[in-house]
Amino acid sequence: MTDIRETIAVEHRRSMMIYAVIVAVLIACAIASVFQARAVIDDVRLENRASALIKQSNALLSGVERAETSQRGYLLTGSQLYLDPFESGKAQALTSLQELTQSLRRAQQQAALKDIGADLKKKLDELTLTIELERDGRYNDAMRVVRTNAGKESMDRIREQIAQLAAECEDRRVAGLADETVRVELTGFAFAGLLVAVAALLAFAFRMQRRAFRGVVRGTERMSRAAYRDALTGLPNRRELDRTLDQLKDGPSDAGGPVTALFIDLDGFKSVNDELGHATGDALLRRVADLLRDVTRSGDTLARVGGDEFVLIAPGLENRQQIGHLCNRLLSAVRPLADDFLPVGLSIGIATREAAGESLGGLLKRADAAMYEAKRAGGGYRFSDTGSSMALA
Repeated sequence: MTDIRETIAVEHRRSMMIYAVIVAVLIACAIASVFQARAVIDDVRLENRASALIKQSNALLSGVERAETSQRGYLLTGSQLYLDPFESGKAQALTSLQELTQSLRRAQQQAALKDIGADLKKKLDELTLTIELERDGRYNDAMRVVRTNAGKESMDRIREQIAQLAAECEDRRVAGLADETVRVELTGFAFAGLLVAVAALLAFAFRMQRRAFRGVVRGTERMSRAAYRDALTGLPNRRELDRTLDQLKDGPSDAGGPVTALFIDLDGFKSVNDELGHATGDALLRRVADLLRDVTRSGDTLARVGGDEFVLIAPGLENRQQIGHLCNRLLSAVRPLADDFLPVGLSIGIATREAAGESLGGLLKRADAAMYEAKRAGGGYRFSDTGSSMALA
């Protein structure tokens, strides 16, 4: 029982350690996943912000170009249809500049936006001036302003600076996307590795638990065997003998014939114990058990039921001649022990049940009584006093 409890305790601790490792790995992966998710979210925000900045930069440039195109169309045609696109282009450019100013915080970016703002103002002032001159009928003055190319220089600088801002934002967006891709791939590999590790740990835990279960089963089987076996001789004990008798209690027809009980006592055992010691007495009992077991039949049951007492249940013996032959074999098997120990021998009491009405417990009592008669007579074997035909044969 103690071994089984220790085995269960050891395997329980081992299983708990494995499950603790699994939980720790899962927690660590969960924490790492949170950090990775936050990093990916930051990368996505960076990409979105970079995309928004690129969109705002393109909107600024598009607004200026629309205003410039509308200004040229108005100067060439004098049509009022160009004035609304001109005003909407100006408004778009100024709004985009304001959004960029609010979005870009670094000093270098703010300086670039300041230069873009100055050039944008110069360009839009030029466009506005030429339109106002055309409205006043001063077309030639408006064209002289156009021919100065001051607006072209401002526009070129705006394009160049916007291109630089857009390129910087694009670089940041590409870097964020690359980092996001790497993190997602690493997270995928990490989770794949986690699944493999958890599966391996669970397989190991299952193997350990199965081994522990087998150990418990084996221990239980050992305990069960020990409960029905004599610890000294390995023979069936009284409990196993009772089980055997229960199997035979239905009568001769089920047992394959009559049932004979031999109650065997080892004569001289007390003297061996007193003069040679209990260790020698135990050795004698083991030797006697081996000798008796060697001469019993395959269907017989030999049990140790007391200190120096044995019971042999022998079904199917038909007459006294067969029983006497068995008893003589038992006596002959033990007789050589007298050469090694103090004079020892056997006293055997015999009782046979032919009628199903007699209990097997009563059968053993009759055999026990017959054994004492044999013992008082100096050993050998005696049949119990019964009215059965076998006893009178």
